Amino acid sequence: MADTTYDRTKPQKRFTATVSRGLRESAVITIAVIALVMLVALASYHRDDPAFMSTGGGDQGVQNRVGPLGAWLSDILFFLFGRPAYLFPLVMAAACFFMFRQREQEEGRTRANSAVRIGGFTLMLFASCGLATLHWSAGSLRQTAGGVVGQFIGNGLAANMNFLGATLLMLAAWMAGVSLS
Repeated sequence: MADTTYDRTKPQKRFTATVSRGLRESAVITIAVIALVMLVALASYHRDDPAFMSTGGGDQGVQNRVGPLGAWLSDILFFLFGRPAYLFPLVMAAACFFMFRQREQEEGRTRANSAVRIGGFTLMLFASCGLATLHWSAGSLRQTAGGVVGQFIGNGLAANMNFLGATLLMLAAWMAGVSLS
């Protein structure tokens, strides 16, 4: 007679392997589509589109390839983060790649690990914004090349240190953020 007792020492899986794989593939597809839409919206940004910071420039309508939602999304992201806003679709695509390659849980996923990775991305994003503000012109953007975040961080550090010191500090923060994310 087989032993049918319940073993409480083994962790019980919430889903079968097939359901877990299906959920992971669905998440990869969803995140990849969102990243692609975000990339197209950012790439087709037009300064005269009616959006968050503008009521539009004339009767030409929305020129963003994603439409009004894309115009708003790109305007807000460029206003806040400047050119480093392109990091959002890039990191989402990288997350899709790693989620797709993951067969089983090789590395324990915990909230602490996720928090460290999010913190690393935030550090990298903020350092990128500050560096963009100090080293590049705004071009067609309404704010600096690093957006409002870059203006605050880059100009704030440059005012309290100097240009070289601020650049070196933000490069170190950027490298630490890349390592953590």
